[in-house]
Amino acid sequence: MPTQKIHPFVLCGGVGTRLWPLSRAGTAKQIVPVLEDETLLHKTVARIESSDFFATPTVIGSYNDRFILREQLADMGSAARIVVEPERRDTLAAVVLAAEIAATEDAEAIVAVLPADHLIDCPEIFAKTIRSAGQAISDGGIAVIGIKPFEPSDAYGYIRPAAEISDGVFKAAQFVEKPDVETAKHLIEDQLCLWNASIFCFRAGWLIEAVRSIEPETAQAVRRSVQDGGEDLGFFVPSKSFAEARKISFDHGFMEKTSAAVVVPSDLVWSDLGDWKSVWSVADKDADGVAVIGDAITMDTRNTLIHASSRMVCTIGVDNLAVIETADAVLVVSLDSAQGVKGLVKLLEERERKEALEHLRCYRPWGWYQTTDLGERFRVKRIGVKPGAKLSLQRHHHRSEHWVVVRGTAEVTIGETVKKLHENESVYIPIGEVHRLSNPGRIPVELIEVQSGSYLEEDDIERLEDVFGRVEDMAAHKERLVG
Repeated sequence: MPTQKIHPFVLCGGVGTRLWPLSRAGTAKQIVPVLEDETLLHKTVARIESSDFFATPTVIGSYNDRFILREQLADMGSAARIVVEPERRDTLAAVVLAAEIAATEDAEAIVAVLPADHLIDCPEIFAKTIRSAGQAISDGGIAVIGIKPFEPSDAYGYIRPAAEISDGVFKAAQFVEKPDVETAKHLIEDQLCLWNASIFCFRAGWLIEAVRSIEPETAQAVRRSVQDGGEDLGFFVPSKSFAEARKISFDHGFMEKTSAAVVVPSDLVWSDLGDWKSVWSVADKDADGVAVIGDAITMDTRNTLIHASSRMVCTIGVDNLAVIETADAVLVVSLDSAQGVKGLVKLLEERERKEALEHLRCYRPWGWYQTTDLGERFRVKRIGVKPGAKLSLQRHHHRSEHWVVVRGTAEVTIGETVKKLHENESVYIPIGEVHRLSNPGRIPVELIEVQSGSYLEEDDIERLEDVFGRVEDMAAHKERLVG
């Protein structure tokens, strides 16, 4: 009799604070290349799709990331389905959402919930571990993967296993959330605790009923959101009832309260890449402990991570540092203080610094744009449009624009006129004129846009027609501009 396939749900809704400035609120660490060209999302989905006992994966992400998720999955040829949360509600709601979606087809479906931002080597051990977890909950309950720790760390949660209830499966006696280093040392040495990998296996119907007994309002809100949700531009979007779910982690909201949890210890080489020190620890290093990602030159440098995204970085006579460079921000932090980056991002948000939230290059369903210069009444952008893509039919109330094509052939609509622009050709769009930019060709279009006017922010867009469903109500649009 064939083994029942496991239904994997990949959680991809992080907020991008711990690996700032590379990851940000709009670009969480799983969708940026932290270690190499492949993202962590790529690696996670590829790990799943390489094992034939997994069903087609489902990726659960945030609404703002939906087009980036689709593009990255399409680039790797994945058949994964994408579910977008209409509002961030932390992992309890996300796990219940996975269970409800799986249960619409089969309440007895075995579900594996996997974070997208973890680095895992040895796909064979990974597959064996998930198979063991799936077998452990055949009669109910929930299994969590525990990683055998190699050092005391305050970056991870811990699980204290109790009696062995079957071969390689233990009763979970206690969950300890990110203790200090001294407590972690005690947990490892005296109580033989494991790192909590936040990888869970359960039967869909069982999890729904178990959460209903502990968090009934959240269970009901998520169920209504699935029942009332629907497809939108190829994504499944739960209804607004999802926002009524309690905002709490799955560990705090459920795992610490259930008596039906078991832990499956694993020898996986695993890291959640929770700070820059953990990135340094898994990166390739030279004999002096220096890890370089990007363009860097070092002298008399030891035990240091350099991540250069847009320019050369040089170091002399430094030790135990992370130096992270992006186009608009540079972070220099002691590796031992890397956990403090989250607090730094909070400080940037309090000071209303845009660098806390988004990169200079912002991705859209049609391509990307990047600000290269900004003055009191002007802004200069680079814009890239994917082959076959088109922007919305739109107009601006406070700015005019000049476009100069530097690559490819663009199709430009201005009022009633539609024309082609080739490399080194330009066009002017007056304030208030209806216009659209399209790429009818087979190679990307790139252009330079110069904006001029009294207000240059992105919300000065009135969309009249849009293939991505972003047309706004005119009254609401005017109210936002005035307000």
